[in-house]
Amino acid sequence: MGDTPQQRSLDALARWFAGAQSGDVRARGASPDKWAFALFIFFGAAQLISAAIMFFAYNWRELSDLTKIALPQGAMAISFLAFAALPKRSLLGQVAGVAATVMIGVSMAVLGQVYQLGADPWPLFAIWAAFALPLALIARSDALFGVWFVIASTAFMLWGEEILRPRFGFGVEVVPASYAVLAFAVLLMRDFAASIAAGPQPNWQRWLFLASALVPATFGALDEALADKPFESGVYGTLALAVVGGGALLFYGVVRNDRPARALALFAIAVFAGGVGVRTVWRLDLDSIGEIAFGFLLSAVWVVGVTAVLARLLRPRGGAS
Repeated sequence: MGDTPQQRSLDALARWFAGAQSGDVRARGASPDKWAFALFIFFGAAQLISAAIMFFAYNWRELSDLTKIALPQGAMAISFLAFAALPKRSLLGQVAGVAATVMIGVSMAVLGQVYQLGADPWPLFAIWAAFALPLALIARSDALFGVWFVIASTAFMLWGEEILRPRFGFGVEVVPASYAVLAFAVLLMRDFAASIAAGPQPNWQRWLFLASALVPATFGALDEALADKPFESGVYGTLALAVVGGGALLFYGVVRNDRPARALALFAIAVFAGGVGVRTVWRLDLDSIGEIAFGFLLSAVWVVGVTAVLARLLRPRGGAS
């Protein structure tokens, strides 16, 4: 076969596969054509997975209960075998680990659906997270640890809404506020304690964990501050935002220099401060057109001022991040 585009694509795929299997997939040569090729591989795999899912979903009712259970179990077994055979730090090894982790939950969900167990969803996610964590620790994979974080976060939020709040009568913002603090604690443990054994935390995971902590804390704080009677329901979200936002500024502005992490924290604080200021302005009796225009002007000045003050904290310090 000559040097055709199809042959060149097959050769590139073979080289990529060999590099992924050995773990030699780095940023070298990360030219636009290689990024495009990687995207085509990703979307092609997504199409194949979607086709398989749609096929089984369409024929699901026709399958026997044994077949329904065997399909995810078989996929999980194949994924675990591939995970055991491939180098743990290689791209394909991590993909196999992620697939095995996902299929654990799928297998449990299918069992519950086939036998109509009727259990609450949070124990499913809690058991799933308990199985996923050892896999992530064995592989020392940040991708697997990220998957575990999503599963564990879902388990905690469901448990909080179904058990914690009804049993103890906590306010509505207790669950997101406590989740925010716990997510931030996981971030700090991975970034400062576990890095000795697992290696440095990748930036994408640090920003993902921090955003996961800041979002519920910010919304919780806004719900408390912007209510008809501010903070009547408590200050759980506001305290969580203070802990997460202030902690992020401390750890990623003083202990370690990470400007994007500080930007996330400052953005959350700016949203809260801006919302409180604007809500305070519109609590005034503004009836006439002139008063309403003044309210808009004052709100704009407040938002711009808060943003300008907080943006000063993003000035470079020490070195590049």
